[in-house]
Amino acid sequence: MAECGRLGSGGVWTRMLVVFVTGSFLAGCVSVETMKKREKESEGYYKEGLSVLDTDQQRAFVSFQKAIQANPANRDAHYTLGHVYFVRKEYPNAEHEFRTCVELNPHDGEALNYLGRTLIFLSHLPEAIEVLKKAATLPLYATPDKAYINLGAALQQQGDVHGAIRAYQDALKIDPPNVPRALVYLELGRLHMQQGEDSKAREALAQVKALDPQGTAGAEAVKMMRQLR
Repeated sequence: MAECGRLGSGGVWTRMLVVFVTGSFLAGCVSVETMKKREKESEGYYKEGLSVLDTDQQRAFVSFQKAIQANPANRDAHYTLGHVYFVRKEYPNAEHEFRTCVELNPHDGEALNYLGRTLIFLSHLPEAIEVLKKAATLPLYATPDKAYINLGAALQQQGDVHGAIRAYQDALKIDPPNVPRALVYLELGRLHMQQGEDSKAREALAQVKALDPQGTAGAEAVKMMRQLR
């Protein structure tokens, strides 16, 4: 075994102290080597899971679990396993994985957004709103409009229509957009109609028609406009 450091000679008590300290130090060296080995093993399992995620979800599921067993701090494995749980509608398990991601990095915008979305499905609306507000306002989060849209959905379910409208309007301010703006305007039009704000609804739906003239959103906007006064 290669030495981590060389030791000098001394008296009996000095040598006893050196033996004690050296033993601890070498144990630390071994621990670091073991940790690196486990991290590499974990990453291998994670990549294996990704490679079959679209074709064999169960095999991917097992690979992600093995990745976490090898290295509990593998954020990507926790996140993707959470995604698998979410797709399976196993929301409590998905929540656990996304919370672990946030524990590993409190500023993980993607994990916060997915956690907030999961909490909506669990009907934990107050916490979902809190989590999504945090995600949307993180300075380094690359897709805050996704969090704003989920926030709008949570506020809408809670009965705060005005808050939902503000959230969708905030989503539209993100440039370049990560969510088709036609879909956001469609939700705005729907909410303004619920509030009896026909002129604002008409403006939002006109944007949908302009952005998606031949698409599903555009066709839905035309139907909704026919209901306006």
